[in-house]
Amino acid sequence: MFFWQIILNSLVLGTQVLLLAVPLYLVYSVSKIYHLALGAVGIAAAYGLYFALSNNLPLIIAIAISVLVSLVLSIASYLLLEASARKKEAMFGLLLSLAFGITLESLIAIIFKTDAKSIIGGVLPTIALGDLYITVPGIITIVVGFFLAVFFILLVKKTPWGRDLRSVAENNSLSSSITINSSLVRLSVFVIAGLLAGFVAIMTVMNTALTPQAGFPLVILAFVAMFIGGVFDIRGLVISSYLVTLVPELIISLSPDNLSLSSNWKMAIVFMLAIIILAWRPNGLFTNKVRVD
Repeated sequence: MFFWQIILNSLVLGTQVLLLAVPLYLVYSVSKIYHLALGAVGIAAAYGLYFALSNNLPLIIAIAISVLVSLVLSIASYLLLEASARKKEAMFGLLLSLAFGITLESLIAIIFKTDAKSIIGGVLPTIALGDLYITVPGIITIVVGFFLAVFFILLVKKTPWGRDLRSVAENNSLSSSITINSSLVRLSVFVIAGLLAGFVAIMTVMNTALTPQAGFPLVILAFVAMFIGGVFDIRGLVISSYLVTLVPELIISLSPDNLSLSSNWKMAIVFMLAIIILAWRPNGLFTNKVRVD
């Protein structure tokens, strides 16, 4: 049963990573920028929810404040990075996004302090599935993650907005010449990415604790998962999101006692896994080399 509990816990964390990797993937598709500030944007939304609930505001108002924080910071991210996207300055955009994220985390720490906080007071609600246990936020994460995955596949594949997104991702200059507003498409992607990041952050800190830097480890996992899966391959993204959570958990939890592997090894194992996979598949799990004559 211990093995299956590890699988269940990894499924929850893997879904959280996937729900943050998807917006990273979408933003990169239309801007060619790795938006590492998404973790901080999500945590800011979680602090918005915490602030409202700690001041005894109704839940619907608290959710509205959290959504508003996500929207404002998403638009700010877009305004900050749009020039880099248009000029195809990917590295400068990455640095801007990273600086924006660090600034957000610092401001949150100044306003709310650095001590860990809890959004849910008291004991975290848990459901027993036979001999297995899962928290209510964990169940919500898995269920919502499944429906969001189906929703985004349909949105990208079957709607006019998805057609515009694919056009901008494939050829920004050509899409502009056929009257597609590339900037508006990027703005919509940034907004969707910010809202998803807020949801993921809230579900994550409900399972752990709310701190200003809580979003950074998750966005790094999502970033690594995107590279392992391939930056243009949604199939690889899904598989790699669960790999980077399941493999470290299994290695640490099932390792012999004399090795004394602690949770501090998780990120080291993640990066070793990334090195091995990328050495074998430099362009992602499902990407094959193409011979160029």
